[in-house]
Amino acid sequence: MQAWLLHALAAYEASSNHGRASEFQTKAFQNLWTSREKLNAYTRALLALSAHAYGYSEQAQTLVRNLENGVTIDRTPDTSVVMRGPQSSDASVMSTAHWGADGIFYRWSDGGVEATAFALRALLTIDPQNKLIEPVTNWLIKNRRGAQWNNTRDTAITILALNDYLRTTGEAAAAMDYEVLVNGNPVATKHVTADQGLSAPSVFAIDRKLIRDGANEISVRRTAGTGALNFSAQARFFSLEEPIKAAGNEMFVRREYYKLVGRSTLLKGLVYDRLPLRDGETVESGTRVEEVITVEAKNNYEYLLFEDLKPAGLEAIELRSGEPFYAQELRADAVQRKFTGSSQEEAIVKTTQTDRANSGWAPYNDPNYTGRSAYVYQELRDRKVALFIGQLPQGVWQIRYVLRAEVPGNFHALPVLGQAMYVPEIRGNDDEMLVKVEDKNSH
Repeated sequence: MQAWLLHALAAYEASSNHGRASEFQTKAFQNLWTSREKLNAYTRALLALSAHAYGYSEQAQTLVRNLENGVTIDRTPDTSVVMRGPQSSDASVMSTAHWGADGIFYRWSDGGVEATAFALRALLTIDPQNKLIEPVTNWLIKNRRGAQWNNTRDTAITILALNDYLRTTGEAAAAMDYEVLVNGNPVATKHVTADQGLSAPSVFAIDRKLIRDGANEISVRRTAGTGALNFSAQARFFSLEEPIKAAGNEMFVRREYYKLVGRSTLLKGLVYDRLPLRDGETVESGTRVEEVITVEAKNNYEYLLFEDLKPAGLEAIELRSGEPFYAQELRADAVQRKFTGSSQEEAIVKTTQTDRANSGWAPYNDPNYTGRSAYVYQELRDRKVALFIGQLPQGVWQIRYVLRAEVPGNFHALPVLGQAMYVPEIRGNDDEMLVKVEDKNSH
């Protein structure tokens, strides 16, 4: 609170051209400066802006460097550790960087959007050539929901930061001409003046005749001027591929099945070994199958829906929707052990064959989990299990529940479909699988 009040006074002093701190403002600054190691990112950004306004340039530079030490950077936002097989990030995809969630919970100073917006303002004001400015701006834009951020306060402060960005970079001040081509065919040309820089975007529909089967190339070229050109592309298509492959945009999903094979022990009674059930493998009718859905959320999301299109021969053992159900966050080291290494499949086998699944499984006592959880509302339907999550912070999360193999036959397990309900472009799906159920009595 002291940093917030001091920042407000410093902003006033700067706007009134006083540029000097009173005795009590100097005392407040020195108190915060002495305790700077205890400050979170939000408060450091406020103090850096105050230092700049009062002419303490050396302290301002130090606080900005301290901000750089605590930033969370994602250099490959288009790839995910939960995806199968080798991946390569597109060099044209911009990194993201942000602050927030520093441990002062249930407080406005812990909000990631607001903390990142003020950190961006500090970078732009004190070090306008800082390499973090572009990825931080990218993160703020990606976390917009429609025409706003989480709430009116987040929205107002983010707009202040983006105004500083436009003013510092001069992005909105230059006129330009550009053209759009599809597979080398011109679609549109446009001249944009500086006054039109923040007006509603132009939308160009592509004639179906210009689209070809397979790969297509859309080129957006600036033909004159120096202004920045921001664009996006949207496509809708129906896939005939067999099997359907995993894909994702900001959210990535992986589904795994494990056969729960019971065995008797001397001291613990009946325990269950978790054996991987891979694509095309067989399970006997009556066998319980644990399903593990792993989700990597690249940002903090709200109102997510996951639709698990289960194989027709398997049914959930739960009988009633809405029972207490939670997603658990995986620790970073557990993610590395499970999903990385010389062979991802080998790593999965090693971790799962040593685990035991029984009614006493408690993620809060499991060293693979952080202890953070997210409430999941579960609906059991005929052909799928629908999972609704109100809030899911950035990280890697797991959802577990148990099915039972019932009807013999060969069944396609269509992909798990995940999406942000009100931001449909944030979505992901896993691979399609083939599961064979064999009649236990046939042996």
